[in-house]
Amino acid sequence: MPETAPPSSPLLPVLRGLGHRCPNCGRGKLYARYLKQVSECSACGAPIGRIRAEDGPPWLTVLILGPFLAGLTFISARQENWPIWIKLPALGAFAIFAVLMLLPRIKGAIIGLLWAMGAQEKEED
Repeated sequence: MPETAPPSSPLLPVLRGLGHRCPNCGRGKLYARYLKQVSECSACGAPIGRIRAEDGPPWLTVLILGPFLAGLTFISARQENWPIWIKLPALGAFAIFAVLMLLPRIKGAIIGLLWAMGAQEKEED
């Protein structure tokens, strides 16, 4: 069983998760693929695969990006000199790119937050 020392700050596991690193040690990778968690940390052996972020990351991604994308859509609608065949694909591509870039970071941060709250001890019981 890996030794999980309490972090010096509850914010540290969240920041490690934002960087796609193990919330316990900060050295091992958090993901094996795009959003697929590793079962345990390769550096410290922490069972980070047991922590389930569930629906939190997509919800928070939409909550963060929604107002920004709505404002961007409003601004682009006011630009009458841009053709619609440029505006719509550009907005769609930007929205897809923003979601793909933000989603793994938010998932890592939520996993780090759950780790800081002691989710790994609850799963072992």
